[in-house]
Amino acid sequence: MLQGGFALDPDARPATVAVLLELLRHATGPSAQELAARQVELRAQHEQRQLQQALQRKALAEAAATAQLVRERERREQDKAERAAAEAAKRERKEVLRQQLLDRRAADAEQARLAKEEQLRKALQAKAAAAYRAEQQRARAEIAARSDAELAALMPNAGSPVADTAGVLRDRYIDADGMGPELVLIPTGRFQMGSPEHERKKAMEAGSQKSWLDRETPQHWVGIEQPIALGRYPVTVGQWREFAQATGWRPQGEFDWAAPGFVQGAEHPVVGVTWNDAQLYLAWLSAMTGQVYRLPSEAEWEYACRAGTKTAFSFGDGIAPAAANYDSNYAYNGSARGIARKGTSRVGEFAPNPWGLYDMHGNVWEWVQDVVHDNYDGAPNTGRAWEEGGDQGRRILRGGAWQYNPRYLRSAVRNGSAAALSNGIVGFRVARNLI
Repeated sequence: MLQGGFALDPDARPATVAVLLELLRHATGPSAQELAARQVELRAQHEQRQLQQALQRKALAEAAATAQLVRERERREQDKAERAAAEAAKRERKEVLRQQLLDRRAADAEQARLAKEEQLRKALQAKAAAAYRAEQQRARAEIAARSDAELAALMPNAGSPVADTAGVLRDRYIDADGMGPELVLIPTGRFQMGSPEHERKKAMEAGSQKSWLDRETPQHWVGIEQPIALGRYPVTVGQWREFAQATGWRPQGEFDWAAPGFVQGAEHPVVGVTWNDAQLYLAWLSAMTGQVYRLPSEAEWEYACRAGTKTAFSFGDGIAPAAANYDSNYAYNGSARGIARKGTSRVGEFAPNPWGLYDMHGNVWEWVQDVVHDNYDGAPNTGRAWEEGGDQGRRILRGGAWQYNPRYLRSAVRNGSAAALSNGIVGFRVARNLI
């Protein structure tokens, strides 16, 4: 009845309060059965709500339990991953330490190996040096033993030169105090001139150009038929100064032999001398001594340089900074490196070759008598100078120089220059006829 009073539809509500009150006085409540049924319905609804709430609580508990399980599983997995990462990091550190230990052991082993190799190399070097010195002494003793007899047989005026027990001789000036350069007797013999193929291959590996190596071919036999004496050293600054003062010689070019751009003393090889200047000195020396002085032929020079050897250098197939004056920033055939001197060295500073000649490798290029030819095709095989044909304005240079890579110091290397050219890397040594 009260619900009717609150109906939304105005027509469904009592028209007045009085009508509403009248309706309430005559209204009747629900029966006992209706109330019981209502109670049952309410209990059912209450139980339903409790069941739903229980189900909700159970679902929430299950969800919470599941979430807890998930969190526990995630935590275990995270712990497992962290342990795995820690184990991996530990293994990695162990591997790094192991590798460092192996590297250190390998480095120590390599250092020990290199030290052993260096010790062996020094031992072999010392042995080779001892053998080389012994061979030098033997060769010098052989030359000294026959020098007196050969000089007596070859030179009727054998009293003119002054010779020592090592076969070194000097000519006195005829009408003045003084003596000519020290000379070493060079015996007659035969040798193969030029370079063999295996040496040219090594030179190519060291950077030589084929056009240079072609000059050393074909390798051929040459007989040195006349004995000569060859300058023990290149002509020195002191010897050249004596000539210049005696003759009033003055250089024709712009290069100043007395101030070449590096320090020189009287015992250094003279530079700044043209091939033509060398001829003037030789003519003066011949007049001063009464003997015939000249430049060696190219064949005589290589024969004397090799001194009976067949290797790239007179001391072997390798070279070291202690053996000659050259640009030792470069190596040859596995040789050691050193520091370039950037100028000439005093003559006699390095060991001589087996025949007692100094500075045949390095220090200064040396003029010889021969005209420049491209190779040995048609070359004489008697040891005389080859002056026919070729480039008549140019003459051969031999021996290499202080400014040059070691591959240019080989016994077989041939260079050439204009006869009128002078510079800071070219000098010469004298030859003297004995008959």
